[in-house]
Amino acid sequence: MGVKKVIVIGNSVRSIACSARRAGYTVYALDRFGDLDLQKCANNSQIIENMDEKDLKDNIGSFGDVDAIILGPGFERLKFKNALNNPEEIMEEAGNKSRLPRKLGSMGIPHPETVPVDKADGMGFPLMVKPISGSGGMKNIIVRNETEMNLFREQKDSDDFIAQEFVQGIPCSASVISTGDKAMVVAVNEQLIGVPWLTRLPFAYCGNVTPFETKFREEMEEYSKKIAIEFRLKGSNGIDFILTDKGIYVIEVNPRFQGSIDTVELSTGLNVFDAHIRSFFGELPELREPRCFAAKNIIYADKKFKINRDISDTLAKYMSKGKAVDIPRPGQEVSPDEPVTTILATARTRKMALYNVTRSARYVKGKTEV
Repeated sequence: MGVKKVIVIGNSVRSIACSARRAGYTVYALDRFGDLDLQKCANNSQIIENMDEKDLKDNIGSFGDVDAIILGPGFERLKFKNALNNPEEIMEEAGNKSRLPRKLGSMGIPHPETVPVDKADGMGFPLMVKPISGSGGMKNIIVRNETEMNLFREQKDSDDFIAQEFVQGIPCSASVISTGDKAMVVAVNEQLIGVPWLTRLPFAYCGNVTPFETKFREEMEEYSKKIAIEFRLKGSNGIDFILTDKGIYVIEVNPRFQGSIDTVELSTGLNVFDAHIRSFFGELPELREPRCFAAKNIIYADKKFKINRDISDTLAKYMSKGKAVDIPRPGQEVSPDEPVTTILATARTRKMALYNVTRSARYVKGKTEV
């Protein structure tokens, strides 16, 4: 295969870099947080601070020759000859929420009605308004009436948003490894979105539970594989769904690494990074059945604060027991609505995994509110 030394770049790449290290790769990492566990995983790491593309590429050059560059969240559109990611044109086609519904319709895959914001008249309310691409739910809002829609349309960037039929149900996802012409669903996940005690943002991604037990699993897997092959996706990709009382709907396609890496690996034992790399050489991993339930909570800041000694010591203790990742540096300043840290738990049942992760996350969250 020939890939041994890699660079991982993104807004937050701890999960990707640590997965790579566990698989035996030499890992260099650049991200915006510089978490303590990223520093431990990576052979060398740097914090991206207001770098333009030229500065970023100069910094990458300081690591010397590498076999591959993996582009994580926020940096997927950078261009490198040895990047192992979906090509930009595929990411644009698959990740564009405005164009996706037409493609899904032609494939016979259920999905919510979706139109540009300026063409939403007559759809009825409420509507979900979200960016055409990206955001992780951070910028999603519900528009409940015509007055709210008109106010939104007056914003200077409203052309960058779409309006989508508001579908209520259980958010869930499929984690897919694909080679371009073959695809395998390695896990289905329950998503935790806008959990009020974890975040003030109503649609922010707050973690997930793997596996998601549902009678619609086969449909989720079938739709996900069809989508991956249709778009010729490569590597680790995610398909987001909503499970309603009428069935399963595809919400969007994420042609990139997902936040579910942690729970997928804990539940199945699969190394997602290694599977990602191997897929570019035509290999799919062996299917692994879940060996436990794994749950993840992302704690967001309600106010601006610094990571004090008490928080730092608590998280260091949790990290040593495998209960916490994304560990901020002592003295680091956290802004409102930024992620603080991530809590993990495993158990034999979903109920117990959620209980364990919630108990730990509430304890840590309390320390950030003092």
